[in-house]
Parts: sequence; structure tokens; C-alpha cells
Amino acid sequence: MPQERRSYSKSFKAQVIAECAQPDTSIANIALTHNLNANLVHKWIRVHAQKNLALQTAFIPVKAAPSIAAHQALPATIRIEVPHSKGVVVVSWPTENAASCSAFLRDLLR
Repeated sequence: MPQERRSYSKSFKAQVIAECAQPDTSIANIALTHNLNANLVHKWIRVHAQKNLALQTAFIPVKAAPSIAAHQALPATIRIEVPHSKGVVVVSWPTENAASCSAFLRDLLR
């Protein structure tokens, strides 16, 4: 008559794995203490390690650069260099007024 497979709770497996992780312990000795096959305990440890590795690599924290305070930030500007027969004309315009810059350039280039 074939034996049925025994099943073990997650908490029991975690307890056995924790016991095996203690310094100066033998996995075979822990397995014998709990009437388990050492190969089964090794498998539990391997599966546990793989799950922990998957959880660790699933999320990688990224440190954001510290934001520059508003009073330290330089105002953004539109800078355009237009070649001219008497030299280069440089136009610097605040980006918040981009529409008026566009109108100015249209008038200038007509």
C-alpha cells in the first residue's frame, strides 16, 4: 500500500528553515530532529532563497536628486541666435511668454 505524501504548513517550514540558519547547526541534524529527509529541508531552503531573491529584485528603490528651491532655480529662457548682415542678433525671452516671443520673431523676420 503506497504511502500518502505528507504536507507541511508554511509556518512549520519557516520554523525549520530558521533553525537551519542558526550558526553551528547541521541541516541533517535539524531534519532528523523533525523526522524529515535532509534533501527535503535543503529543497525548502532553496525555494525560500529563490522567493526572497525574487522579492528583492522586484523593486529597486531609486533616490531622486534633491529638488532645487524655487529661489535658487534659474528662470528658463528662450535663446535664439539670428544671423544678420551686421552680426548675430541674440533674442532671450522668458519661457512663460513664449507666445509673445513667437509673435515678435514673426514680425522681425517679415
